Amino acid sequence: MKKRDEEQIQLQHPEGKNAAKILKRRYDAIRLAILEEVDAAGEISFMDLIERAPKRLSHFDGKTEWYITAVKLDMEARGELERFEQQGRQYIKKP
Repeated sequence: MKKRDEEQIQLQHPEGKNAAKILKRRYDAIRLAILEEVDAAGEISFMDLIERAPKRLSHFDGKTEWYITAVKLDMEARGELERFEQQGRQYIKKP
């Protein structure tokens, strides 16, 4: 199946900004990696997430930092994650 024929998902942004469309298989892989990291830690800093989540992705064919950021924002917009600041660092957790 060619990439242009694969199912895509329209991302959302917590501030209502325009967001990209990405391949659903990429979205699902990144979302699962994020959820696994949040479940393991309870709450996790964005920087730790960027460092740790790629280790959960095998054979990912994209720029992981961009995808993690985009999917994290989408998950915030959908109410799956909450963002908060602590000591000047951005953290995320489940609501």
